[in-house]
Amino acid sequence: MPVLDLPAAEFLQRHAPSLLRGAALLAIASGIGLWGALLLAPQPDPAPPMLAVEPAQAPSLDALAGWFGSGRGRLQVRMTGLMAAGPRGTAILSIDGAPARAFRVGDTLAPGVTLAEVHADGIVVNQDGMDEAITAPAAEPPAPGFIPAGSPQGGTGGHPFP
Repeated sequence: MPVLDLPAAEFLQRHAPSLLRGAALLAIASGIGLWGALLLAPQPDPAPPMLAVEPAQAPSLDALAGWFGSGRGRLQVRMTGLMAAGPRGTAILSIDGAPARAFRVGDTLAPGVTLAEVHADGIVVNQDGMDEAITAPAAEPPAPGFIPAGSPQGGTGGHPFP
């Protein structure tokens, strides 16, 4: 008996399991195809890194330095020690917060800045041909009263006799 001669209810009753199996296989095949395409698709190349833009450089004012002065900022000089010996004097200085180091008369402290003189009470710095005297900070007065023998301010390091 041909399929067309059967009524619709009887056709569905006979062929429903086959139709459901076919629909399920079609759904499984399309799911596998979709996930396979997603998982096996080639990965896109990574984006190139962003261009690093450096800040614009300020124009050089060196050509105007002779007319209006160098325009350099003041140095922050901290004196740690002085040894006045005329033209062979030495000063222990910290420049702009750097660790302290020894400078002789004539040494360059910074571009355009040299140590011109060392005196017992301070130094003279030459910046672009102009001398500037910098006085040493005043020494702390000794502590009043008795000082224990082992203290760093006096004595022989804890020994009662020298």
